[in-house]
Amino acid sequence: MPKKNTYYFLSIFFIVFLTIAGINVRAHPPDDMSLEYNLGTNTLKVSITHGVSDNSSHYVISVVIRVNGSIDKSQTYTSQPDLLFFIYEYTVITKNESTIQVTATCSQGGSITRTLGGESTPTDGAIPGYMGLYLVLVVSVISMLMIIRKKIKKILLKQ
Repeated sequence: MPKKNTYYFLSIFFIVFLTIAGINVRAHPPDDMSLEYNLGTNTLKVSITHGVSDNSSHYVISVVIRVNGSIDKSQTYTSQPDLLFFIYEYTVITKNESTIQVTATCSQGGSITRTLGGESTPTDGAIPGYMGLYLVLVVSVISMLMIIRKKIKKILLKQ
């Protein structure tokens, strides 16, 4: 393949990649989640922070509640009540020593998990696979800079 075609191919690849990367940046897990359980009323209050611009297309799609490792409730949603912060309440019957784990999942990717009781550490809601995305981005930028440098060098030599 001639050099000119290679440059065009790399340029098109770079533009397509940036377009796709820009779309994926919108997808993110909920920013924060806190849990409160009232043993007297058996009510679990789940407070979720998930900032979005359109809560009908980008929202918390599901909340899964596990008690002592077993799924107690699994609720799916088609939107979220607010663009930033909202609270869901569930009736969950537990014992004094029970561990309650709640996972909220974003409709566009990523989740956040918090645990109440027990000795588990909350996990962050990182979306797996972004290191590969960043690696491809860095390689693409370096390739484009090398191509631009060669083009500039070629132009300067002609003058």
